Amino acid sequence: MPRVIDLFSRSLVPSPEALESRVGDETVILHLGNDTYYGLDFLGTGIWELLKEGTPLPAICDRLVAEYCVDATRVQADVVSFVDDLLAHDLLVDA
Repeated sequence: MPRVIDLFSRSLVPSPEALESRVGDETVILHLGNDTYYGLDFLGTGIWELLKEGTPLPAICDRLVAEYCVDATRVQADVVSFVDDLLAHDLLVDA
């Protein structure tokens, strides 16, 4: 639970080093700092778009729970895992 609280209290946005391109329902991101490509599926793309708009993580989770009728605890865990991965690859930064 502490990791969720830590992430949910932060305002995260895509890194200025992340150059993106939409391909259908998916997104390809090139990190300009390390020349590495990353791919996001349709759900990751949706979360990425909300992060770009400055939507806080708790609101993203609420939206996913409402849209997909899934368990809030599961959504939180999945969003935290996804955001941790983006942070580990320097694709997100604090606003």
